[in-house]
Amino acid sequence: MKTMAQIAEEAGLSRFTVSKILNGDTSVKKENRKKVLELCEKYGFVPNSNAVNLVSRSSRVIGMIVPYITDGFYAELIELTEKYASAKGMGLVYQSSYNDITVEEKILRSFMGLNVAAILLVPVVGQGSSRIRQLAAADLPVICLDRPVAEETFSCVLNDNRSSSCAMTSHLLEKTRQVYFLDSFYRDSNPTALARRQGYLDAMASAGAEPLFIPLFSSCEQQDNERYGYEHLAAFLKERSRPPEALYCVTDAVALGAMRALREAGFVPGKDTLVGGHDNLHFCEYTTPALTSMAQPKEQMAQIAVDMALARIADKNLAPEVVTLKSLLVIRDSSC
Repeated sequence: MKTMAQIAEEAGLSRFTVSKILNGDTSVKKENRKKVLELCEKYGFVPNSNAVNLVSRSSRVIGMIVPYITDGFYAELIELTEKYASAKGMGLVYQSSYNDITVEEKILRSFMGLNVAAILLVPVVGQGSSRIRQLAAADLPVICLDRPVAEETFSCVLNDNRSSSCAMTSHLLEKTRQVYFLDSFYRDSNPTALARRQGYLDAMASAGAEPLFIPLFSSCEQQDNERYGYEHLAAFLKERSRPPEALYCVTDAVALGAMRALREAGFVPGKDTLVGGHDNLHFCEYTTPALTSMAQPKEQMAQIAVDMALARIADKNLAPEVVTLKSLLVIRDSSC
């Protein structure tokens, strides 16, 4: 296949001019653009986007970093972000940090090397601020999603986790005063999980009810997933003859595991134990029983984050802003 240099030579133009044409620059003479595009078609030439970015020092690509692509919430957020970015003429590349600050730093450096136009970042939990985040933000827009970065001033798109957690707990309290909370693996290190626990405590205090927690132990699971919920509730049920009357889990994934533990112990979720989760993932309406959850406005989060990035690509002097969104209680059979 021909190279860009060979295309430029045959067209009688500079490599820089060819690069401009392939980037969609309409300031180049129409006849020159026609000549280059015809040569590209003739030889089946496809430009190396990385090389084009290095020449132009810009791109139409946004980089996105999440802790785990396999996490249902982040998978849905990536999908929505990718669709909206595409509608805005932007591509999206994404990688997992695995909640490891060293991995996050490597990805940030890689994205900076690719000259992405902006970065959407779900920062790792509880590992302090990173110098590379500051370096990245000095050169391009960095928008935080889901949780902020401690001691750093970045634009953020967040959910009001405290109020949404309070709403879920209050809903369960309408049925019983015995509402247990299955907390996050991350405990105090994750501001999202911390806000959800505080919302639970707020609602219990307002109702004059005693806060009740499922005991946490050192699990092999390093995230709030189905196995984490299953292991903790299964261990709790072994020590009791009766299950909790109601259980609020920090995420839907944790709730899914907890419902399996209930069934294996001979109890019926939604009947013996009312169950609520958080995030309203796709599977919630298909579980048995269908899972009550707090619906985070994921589509709105994705759109606002992309719009924030585009605004700051256009004007690098825009001040950071924080947008906090509200979740909606979706009541299903698991808590009726």
